[in-house]
Amino acid sequence: MGQRTTPDRSSDDFDRFLDAWSRRDFLRGIGGTVAFTTFLAGGMELLEACGGGSSSGTQTSTQNAKRGGHIVEGNPTDISNLNPIYINDVYSQSVSARMYESLLDLDNQANLLPNLASELPKISTDGLTYTFKLRKGMQWSDGQPLTADDVVFTYQLLYDPKWKAARARYRAQGEQYIQSVTASDPQTAVIKTTAVYAPFLAVFCTSGNGGILPKHVWEKLTPQAMVSSELNNMPTVVSGAMTPVKWDKGSQYVLKRNDTWFRGKTYIDQHVFKVTPSFVDNANLLKTGEIDVGIVDPSVWDDLSSAQNVNRVGFVRGSYDYYLHNLDTSKTPKAAIFSDVAVRQALYTALDRKKIAEKVYFNQANPADSSMSPAQWAHVTPRTQYSYDLSKANKMLDDAGWKKGSDGIRAKGGQRLEWELRTNAGNTVRQTLITVLADQWKQIGANVSTKPVQFPQLVTQLSQTRDFEMILLGISENADPDQTQNYKSTAIGNGALNGSGYKNPEVDALLDQGVQTVDRTKRKQVYAQIQEILMRDLPTPLLTYPKGIWGLSKRVQNFNVGAWNQYGPRPWYKDVYVSDGK
Repeated sequence: MGQRTTPDRSSDDFDRFLDAWSRRDFLRGIGGTVAFTTFLAGGMELLEACGGGSSSGTQTSTQNAKRGGHIVEGNPTDISNLNPIYINDVYSQSVSARMYESLLDLDNQANLLPNLASELPKISTDGLTYTFKLRKGMQWSDGQPLTADDVVFTYQLLYDPKWKAARARYRAQGEQYIQSVTASDPQTAVIKTTAVYAPFLAVFCTSGNGGILPKHVWEKLTPQAMVSSELNNMPTVVSGAMTPVKWDKGSQYVLKRNDTWFRGKTYIDQHVFKVTPSFVDNANLLKTGEIDVGIVDPSVWDDLSSAQNVNRVGFVRGSYDYYLHNLDTSKTPKAAIFSDVAVRQALYTALDRKKIAEKVYFNQANPADSSMSPAQWAHVTPRTQYSYDLSKANKMLDDAGWKKGSDGIRAKGGQRLEWELRTNAGNTVRQTLITVLADQWKQIGANVSTKPVQFPQLVTQLSQTRDFEMILLGISENADPDQTQNYKSTAIGNGALNGSGYKNPEVDALLDQGVQTVDRTKRKQVYAQIQEILMRDLPTPLLTYPKGIWGLSKRVQNFNVGAWNQYGPRPWYKDVYVSDGK
């Protein structure tokens, strides 16, 4: 299983199949009608919808910048929840991070920067206590002071028994690692941890999960009321560069400048997050000026080079596209199929990831070789690898007792080898990809139906209800390589991302060891073991590492998206302006 083999002649068939999906036929097939209804950035791993460079935007002097005007950012999905303690998708984070500030921020190289904190925290010699000094004179948008009391309140939501019913997404880790949070004075917050936790600052203190909430607003709610409060998506008091104006569900979310922002007034007056039909359509919307910035589909990347009013920005980012087997038989009877590791390995062996990266992603992705992306310092290429080989995949299923029937579909013990594969509607790359996967798996005797689902619903199915059979999605990684939210047995449901229900005591122990080890060399050794096990077990096989590709209107200056701040933390946001002032 774990050895590399030479692909058989079926790779030629796969090549011909993928060639059938030429850019011209693909785009003509989806046309304007398919604008299919729609989907470790910062300090958290988030679900994402984009499909797939080398440099980010450049800095332009603001000496002659005009104040005023607006930018429209296009994404083919609506927000789901803007409260930092609940966010689990990158598009909600993009909006939320414009309104809620965190103690720290990240630059494009994943370096920590002071944000609400005036400097990086002082860490005790035993590594258990973090002391944050806040900037003086900061205000909430209603004029109330932003102090250490707000920091204390926000972190209590993650560990204090009183707020358990609020169901914060990182509650399990908060309960495990946060001992106390106190304010020694209005500008000083002290966080004590129960154990050394290496990714603490990246996970708990940066944009996304680390956004600070206004105590004087949220403390009035019960924990249960917080979960369903309208304030989650239309907050009345914020600390960021922008404040909400209106949310036209399914259409747009409009923000305006917050004049009390601690960094000073932004150059732009408004930032509109527009729900677009697809990433393919984003290219045309950029050309016509209907949107100013947005991720574009790999299939239109080359075509966009001829646009006179658009700059293309590409970069390597920390992300991957993958599929999840549901391994929980209490959620679906199909889990009995995927519970056999031989089946999971056979399915993966039947996929030519190199050709997928070339043909489906138009060379704007690289084939995956591990359970994390090469952007992570802890990435290794495990010894266990799977070369594309249909003959071998068929034999693996034969040996596992799955026999083909007269219709070519395999069965075992009365259960047919068939299931439903879902992905997020509006993502043309993944719409194509699930068809490719279904076709390849049919050649080894599996009957796979495909279904596009609106992204917010898909997130709920993966992280809450878990009522799916197989899902294809993407992950935007942590700046820290910890994957507790993806693979630990305690990260199932309640907004966590172990949607497959994977449980492995050895992986649980190694994940704990990884976050409790400070020395980077030793940590990398731990994560190398985890990657080896995950490549053997394949609960969530990775397919590709997509590149980040954006289109930016030439009227927009200093929108410097990069590997670690294209969604949440945007430390360059204050300098963004539009050259025409409109």
